[in-house]
Amino acid sequence: TGGCGKTSLAEMLLFQAGIINRLGAIEEGTTALDYEPEEIKRRGSVQPGFASFDWQGFHHNLIDVPGDPNFSGDIDWLLSAADSAVVVVDAVDGVRPQMRRVWKSVKAAGLPVIAVVTKMDRERADFDGALNSLTQQLGVRPVVFYLPIIENEQFVGVVDIFAGKAFRFGENGATTEMPIPAELEDEALLLRDTSVENIASSDEDLMNSYLEEGTLTAEEIALGLRKGVVSGEIVPVLAASSMNNTGGRRLLNEINALMPSPADRPAVLGK
Repeated sequence: TGGCGKTSLAEMLLFQAGIINRLGAIEEGTTALDYEPEEIKRRGSVQPGFASFDWQGFHHNLIDVPGDPNFSGDIDWLLSAADSAVVVVDAVDGVRPQMRRVWKSVKAAGLPVIAVVTKMDRERADFDGALNSLTQQLGVRPVVFYLPIIENEQFVGVVDIFAGKAFRFGENGATTEMPIPAELEDEALLLRDTSVENIASSDEDLMNSYLEEGTLTAEEIALGLRKGVVSGEIVPVLAASSMNNTGGRRLLNEINALMPSPADRPAVLGK
């Protein structure tokens, strides 16, 4: 939806992929995908933006869809050309009313989804609130991949739920390993247990293994995530701050690992 940070997120991905050499900003009218005078004036997209980039051996084509309902009438046609979707949720406002229509279109197109909670740099950012709004308003079965680490009201790193490790953001979005903050240890363990249960629930064989063993192996988790995301049963949730250039690399890595290629998708049939 409009104003939730889609174009800024796309800008960060293009910067991380080396397509652009500086990080533009909506407020300054310097993003790669909002270049029309009307977009710069409005500080928002009025037409879809398109870009291509490579990441770790995979080629991607990106469509930045306008969120303003006055300019989003083409969304169903745009989604028909996509193989997956990244749904962007504002960390301050959570799921906005307009998102329900967009979500309906995404589901009607049968697209796998990764959800990204953006604007984690904002003063009133609330990751848990945004996560709850995904569940309550869209009926999403979320699997949290990265729990935000907040220090002095700053988004400084993430806890990798499945790896059981924490990482601090450094220069240009790179990360270095750090101890998991004591206040997040219990929440991280609970999220991991909940996520593993959600993964198991998406596949009968995995559920049988989960009931027998009480958990899943790393290989079963990876397999279950891929199958669950492609089938639409599971929606991974990540956190990012486009303005601070943090979280982009991990999003790119998860897109590579989990999202389907055109070869994995059904053939497109004309009418």
